[in-house]
Amino acid sequence: MNSKRAVQVGDIFATPLPEDKYGAIKIIEIIDNSYLIEITSYIDKQIPTIESEKIHEVLITELIIGDPKKPLYEWVDGRIPKELIFIGNTPLTKEEQGIESNIFGGNWSKDCALSVYYEWRRQTDPEGFALEIRKEEEEEEALALKNSISKPKKMLDEKSFWKIISLLDWSKEDEEAIVEAAIKELSTFTAWKIRHFEETLSYKLFLLDTEEHAKEIGEYCFSQQDQHFSPDLFLYARCAVVARGKEVFEDVLSNPSKMLKDTEFEILLSLSSEAYYVKKGKEFEYKSGCSYETFSNKEGWSNTF
Repeated sequence: MNSKRAVQVGDIFATPLPEDKYGAIKIIEIIDNSYLIEITSYIDKQIPTIESEKIHEVLITELIIGDPKKPLYEWVDGRIPKELIFIGNTPLTKEEQGIESNIFGGNWSKDCALSVYYEWRRQTDPEGFALEIRKEEEEEEALALKNSISKPKKMLDEKSFWKIISLLDWSKEDEEAIVEAAIKELSTFTAWKIRHFEETLSYKLFLLDTEEHAKEIGEYCFSQQDQHFSPDLFLYARCAVVARGKEVFEDVLSNPSKMLKDTEFEILLSLSSEAYYVKKGKEFEYKSGCSYETFSNKEGWSNTF
């Protein structure tokens, strides 16, 4: 950023992109430390100026929203990254003044306009781009298999993850109704961020996969002498802990005795697949770095096996 001036509605910033290119964003709304940004359709090797036509056009991409008629606006938190370059300020248009968005992009980073680069790649080299994405997925999967100790791949930031979980509506009795709002919000995420959500969920369930936690689930708890323990039921019990939010999860993680008793919430495992189907209209195929299946956390069961 070229100056110490406070960020204002209408400000336009150039953002760095791969291949020595630049994108641009515009500030649409500011609430406390959160900013609603418009990702523009500008992408070029040159830093844009206030006269550059494309910085006044919002990016429209089916890669991000799944609806080619919907422009891309998202909320970001935190301080403006130092890599962003202030271009100028233009008043909001009538359309921009009425914009509402429930898309949360996490903490503000220099990659906030990366979606315009992905869209450019998709349009200019669709086959190469698809192969590159698939290669990255295969490399991540191969690395996960290579490691004898489970390690998570890229995860969603904590605030975004727990925001989705907070949308579970416990005032509803039907489980599908409880998760409806969370699935709807998650479906507005990029396909990659849905995968990152799944990775985060898997890792948190993995952390709870310990003998000490299994001994505290209630009637069908783990016991060396009792054969009634169900690995599946323990997984669903761990789902119930995560579903109750950040404070409950962290409390139970550090204090196994506080594990929820005789409670399960299996449907939590379907959030990513349901959201991905809403976005893409096809099945969700993803292998996480950490398995959430019971007994996957070898360290957590070191006294048993």
